[in-house]
Amino acid sequence: MNNKIHSLFILLLIFFLAVNNSSAQEEILFRRHIINSGVNGVFYGVAIDIIAELDGGAAAGVPLITAGGSMLLPLITNRERNIDYDALVLNNHGKTIGWGHGFALASLVAGENAWKGVKEEDSTSNNYKYTVGFGALSSIGLGILGYSLARNNEWSEGQVELYRLYGWIMPYTGFSLMASFSDEPRLYGASVLLFGAGGYLLADRVNNWYEYTRGDMRATQVLTGLNFGLGWGIFADIMEGEDLEDPQTPYWLIPAAGALSGTLAGHFWLKNKNLTPRQGMLTVYAASGGAILGLGVALITNSENITPYYLIPYATSLTAYAVTVELLGRKNKSQVFLPEKKNNNFNFTFMPQSLFFNNFIQKSGHLGNWGALSMQPLFTASLKF
Repeated sequence: MNNKIHSLFILLLIFFLAVNNSSAQEEILFRRHIINSGVNGVFYGVAIDIIAELDGGAAAGVPLITAGGSMLLPLITNRERNIDYDALVLNNHGKTIGWGHGFALASLVAGENAWKGVKEEDSTSNNYKYTVGFGALSSIGLGILGYSLARNNEWSEGQVELYRLYGWIMPYTGFSLMASFSDEPRLYGASVLLFGAGGYLLADRVNNWYEYTRGDMRATQVLTGLNFGLGWGIFADIMEGEDLEDPQTPYWLIPAAGALSGTLAGHFWLKNKNLTPRQGMLTVYAASGGAILGLGVALITNSENITPYYLIPYATSLTAYAVTVELLGRKNKSQVFLPEKKNNNFNFTFMPQSLFFNNFIQKSGHLGNWGALSMQPLFTASLKF
């Protein structure tokens, strides 16, 4: 009995190693696709709850049903169980940004009546249900559109990330512009839709100017986020103690200007850096660590003013980010001058666990008769020409 248990344990271990080694990048992306579909399915269920005015068990059950159905749909429609990175990004981007565009379209059509009925004094109106419906339908439609565009176009990963970045910051810029000088909801909706469309056209022009890598764009997004946070810190500092009853103030443009300046600076800074996706993530970690360090320093000052709480973290985060980008850029630039034969064309893998497996298979002669349990190699080597 002990030998059988021992043999079963070894078989399960070999199976686990085989499955773990066969996890391709495409499978990881498809896994993310299923998870993203489930998360978006929850929001679609919540939209149904709002439109149908469900409560109790039905209100809790419908989002779960739509989440489960959204997760099963890719399994049914995508029999190959794979998805490209650009299709994954644009599909999820379309689903998320689609809510904003749907709400903007409803505001453009209905104006201030778009959300009528949300407050108790407007309980006789159901206009908000149409607005939520617009958002849900736009999310589904733009998600399908993004997936289709990625499938039918040979776009690089950097280009896709460029579209996603401009797809967010330009509608926000348009909204901030209108919020600074007007209180007309129709103008809010029109600005989001107009600047949103213009953002994708602008991203295409930037891509024609220079083709950034996925790592470059990830680092650019970090700098955009840093300046965006700085803009909000300055806005909060200026508006501290001010009367916010009048929402119209040009200071709303400060965060938008910060995001745009960070994006523009990133384009010039990251040009010719050629960062890999992993290197792009290193800039995220560096900026995050610098921000946490700076926040700790700001807390030590115990200032009653909010200025140190955003300026110090910004300064330390930007410093860590800048050092990381420059070091990575120099490393990549130095590797360009290496002769091609110096690249990693030779791959050698040593597998000491094969000694244990081969010894076990040799002692258990009946296992060696199985084709799947032949003697395992001690090392593998490959050479690319």
